[in-house]
Amino acid sequence: MKPLNTLAVSAMALVAALMLSHGAYAAGVDTDGDGIPDASEVLLGTDPLNPDTDGDGVNDLKDSAPLSAPDPIAQSGAAAPFAIKEALVENNYDYAAKKDAPDHLELLVNNSTAAEIKDFSLYLTVKDADTGATETYFKPLPGFTVPPSGEARVHLDDGAIAGHFRDNPNGIYHSTQSAKVITFELAAAGYAPVSVDVNKDKGGAEAAD
Repeated sequence: MKPLNTLAVSAMALVAALMLSHGAYAAGVDTDGDGIPDASEVLLGTDPLNPDTDGDGVNDLKDSAPLSAPDPIAQSGAAAPFAIKEALVENNYDYAAKKDAPDHLELLVNNSTAAEIKDFSLYLTVKDADTGATETYFKPLPGFTVPPSGEARVHLDDGAIAGHFRDNPNGIYHSTQSAKVITFELAAAGYAPVSVDVNKDKGGAEAAD
């Protein structure tokens, strides 16, 4: 069960305040249809393009803790035939364009078997090293596969192209300048998960040079 979080109460209060101060237009611009105006989602730290920011199956407005998904990944199963070969939280590189990429969350996953691996999901924990504030997200990764005896990269950013999935642009990874500790827990159907912790230096998510 999730702990009660003031974000849900704050969300309703912000909706009411926007309706009073800005009228129907501000209250009506709700791109993801979760009942929270886009302007309020910025203040709450939720995603205006995702009605369930943390991926727990509960609409953000109704969620007592919309940035705190419980971990649904089973810890049992066969030993994973895949591994996290590289985990990046900054200093990313776009190999296709041959240039630096904006800071984002990225995994390079290796497959040690002769069969394709699919049906991946990711449980992500982002912790502010200064304040201790923590956000957790569950993210299914539909369409992401790792070829036989090969490797593949999965990205959390704006989710615009294949292999890229939407990150929360208003989460603490982007919004605070503090150092952070980020935990990736990666699973595929039928296998026990693998995980890695990565430290991010102070400073927000930086744009590419």
